[in-house]
Amino acid sequence: MEGLDVRLLIQIGIMGATVISGYIVVRTQLARLMSDHEEFVSQYEAHKLKLDERLESAQSDRSVFQSRIDVLADINSVKALAELNTRLARLEMGQEILFKETEAIKSMHNGSHPPVGSQ
Repeated sequence: MEGLDVRLLIQIGIMGATVISGYIVVRTQLARLMSDHEEFVSQYEAHKLKLDERLESAQSDRSVFQSRIDVLADINSVKALAELNTRLARLEMGQEILFKETEAIKSMHNGSHPPVGSQ
């Protein structure tokens, strides 16, 4: 019975040492995994921040381009071009009238002059 008790105590001691060493290994591995996880999260956050900045920059550029396109679309719209053509036609017509009036004034001026000293 005594041999069985000593053998049992040795087996219990070995099992206890195995459990304790397993616990230490698991604890060490868990600590390493936690540090790896924190490093991964910090790298992920830094990468995410860069992507967010790039996305905001792209959205800002897109807004600027869209604004410019809208301005150009307004300038080149059918209504704007019709108004521009109407204004140009009025300017050309006014110019033709002014040319005719200038020609009339020139012909009046270059026509016959009264003699000098006839009064």
